[in-house]
Amino acid sequence: MQKKIIALAITAAFSAPAFAADTTVYGIIDAAVVNISATGVKGGTAVASSGLATSRVGIKAAEDLSSGMKASVVLEYGYDSEVATGVGTGSAANVSTRQKMLALSGDFGTVATGYLQTTGFDFSRFDPTAGSLVTPLGNLTKGGGFLIGNVAGLNRAPRALAYISPDMSGLTVALNYSMDTASGLGDVNTAESSAAVKGTAYLASANYAAGPMAAAFVYASSTAAINAAGVGGAKTTEWSIGGSYNLEMAKVFATYQTNKVDGANDSNKVLSISATMPVTAAGTAVVTYAKATMTAAGTDKDGSGLTLAWLQAMSKTTTAYAALSTMGQGATQNKFSVAGNAVTNVTAGEGSRMIAVGLSKKF
Repeated sequence: MQKKIIALAITAAFSAPAFAADTTVYGIIDAAVVNISATGVKGGTAVASSGLATSRVGIKAAEDLSSGMKASVVLEYGYDSEVATGVGTGSAANVSTRQKMLALSGDFGTVATGYLQTTGFDFSRFDPTAGSLVTPLGNLTKGGGFLIGNVAGLNRAPRALAYISPDMSGLTVALNYSMDTASGLGDVNTAESSAAVKGTAYLASANYAAGPMAAAFVYASSTAAINAAGVGGAKTTEWSIGGSYNLEMAKVFATYQTNKVDGANDSNKVLSISATMPVTAAGTAVVTYAKATMTAAGTDKDGSGLTLAWLQAMSKTTTAYAALSTMGQGATQNKFSVAGNAVTNVTAGEGSRMIAVGLSKKF
């Protein structure tokens, strides 16, 4: 009832002409005390937002149409719960527009458009620490310029179209296309010799889930826009496979992905293996390890990370947590660090560490 009252107030404030009875407001507020240390960097302790999950607020609504179809919308924004920055604004990675979606679904599947979370974002379900400050896989894919993952290059897409097939005995197929015309629709017909040539991205995936098992294959291709100096247009391709299996005593996860830029003599790879283990009725242990093999120019540019965490369910919507996360890298590498690579000046070849203790509340 309280969510419906809030939704009504928001709708009235924006003078919406109609209000769907099933409109709801939802979100997460997550805060943690974190201590970060790294070789070559002055360490310290601070209170941070989004330790376990990105703090966010969203509005969603759906309406049943004729012929069994349904129209739905989602507006979701991230925010930093520890500062005065507005919702959906700011420079921090967790202070952003998360998605703006308009979708039509039916027996044919779902067609959506807007600023969308892609099927590459959905691949992060095989990382039990995805969306947290202590995700080694996320730290590696973000720092290494990968496309697929929760914080990777194609996790979200502007001016996007998406199709998701209906469930076919556990199998679904998803297709995404994005045309990022940064300066507006006027760029759509601009000659290719212009500095305003659009960048494009394509993603395709096959996802399977049945019983205790889930698996996915994702392919992504991105072509960069050309800048005013005529530089750009490079094409990056990436594919990934991931899976999980519930053994009851533990749920195990694994991922592997490889990334290549056309014209570059390299093929970067990253893999992860994780497990969640219910130790008590309310307590779960999490362990996740990820390793990146970077074959770009130079040697010894690899990276790896390990996280150990404990999640204590205090209710259906409130979780207390504690985690230790470490990141290491090769002797000539300085791209990888804890906290989503926020520690950018770690000495090449050295590591970084984070301890986080916090509380996450859904509403």
